[in-house]
Amino acid sequence: MDPHLLRTFVAVAEAGSFSAAAERLGYTQSAVSQQIAALEADLGLPLLRRRPVEPTEAGARLLEHAGPLLLRLRAARADVLRTAAL
Repeated sequence: MDPHLLRTFVAVAEAGSFSAAAERLGYTQSAVSQQIAALEADLGLPLLRRRPVEPTEAGARLLEHAGPLLLRLRAARADVLRTAAL
């Protein structure tokens, strides 16, 4: 699972809108839609209902995991960069 796609998914779920998430992330709405479609294709099921934008049951489960996963990735990056600075 691509962490960039996961970050985009979290942004859409939190914002409740593809366009608001795009603005928050500095992407176009089309790019956000494509990233969500790619994540849904990777997992083989829909993660968001489109009207209104809200997580499906599977999307809600993924959101439960997304925060800790993204936090661990940020921690790993910081640790590696800190090690490289020694």
